[in-house]
Amino acid sequence: MRIPELVREIAAGSLSGILVGIIVGGLGSRLVMRLAAIAAGSAAQGITTSNGNRVGEITVAGTIALILFGGVFAGMFGGLLYAALRPWLAPFGRWRSLIFGLGLLGLSGSLILDQANSDFIILRPPLLNVAMFAALFVIFGIALVPAFDRALRALAGGSLISGALALLGALVAALFVGLGLVSGLSALTSAPTSVELITLLALVLIVAAFAARALVPGAASAPWRLPSYGLLVAALLVGAATTLLSVLRILG
Repeated sequence: MRIPELVREIAAGSLSGILVGIIVGGLGSRLVMRLAAIAAGSAAQGITTSNGNRVGEITVAGTIALILFGGVFAGMFGGLLYAALRPWLAPFGRWRSLIFGLGLLGLSGSLILDQANSDFIILRPPLLNVAMFAALFVIFGIALVPAFDRALRALAGGSLISGALALLGALVAALFVGLGLVSGLSALTSAPTSVELITLLALVLIVAAFAARALVPGAASAPWRLPSYGLLVAALLVGAATTLLSVLRILG
């Protein structure tokens, strides 16, 4: 079964993103929350968090929710973003995983480091919690790149199974991005939060990057290199400014 290279990249991004997301975003965030509860001391134990759980308690429902939202969904988000921006990251060579992780933190860090999340008030000290959650973005980026490369090689095997997995991964990715865009665009009709706006920005970036690669050969090369990198930097600066402002308000 012959699958177009771009479709395989989309599938590799979604599948590797889910895998790494479950480990880093799901289980990793559970570990960070446990460490944050310990660091908060006895005074914070038993207080109800923003998601309805109590500080110090580890529940099955809470863990499943973290794996689903912090792992599967967030992981697919990050995996697709890397797959879409791969040609623009390639010139950085072995540093591309670290650069992607840092860029992901800047662009979408405010989705987790949300100033409206009361947990950053309940759990002290805030600097430690911000640092631990920020580190998850970087760790995700470092772990994702080799996982993506392995997934892409596996999907290029040419077998019926690899072809079916490629189509499944691409279909799941299309559904995820499509529903996300519909939700984000509908939010614009009311009073969208910064979280909704940044999510929409990242989804538009994913779609625009894949579209550019499909329609413009060598979209990351001359003569398109300068304008395309300029647009990426502009999007990153918008996200980074939002993340920085949110972090400063948490720490303040």
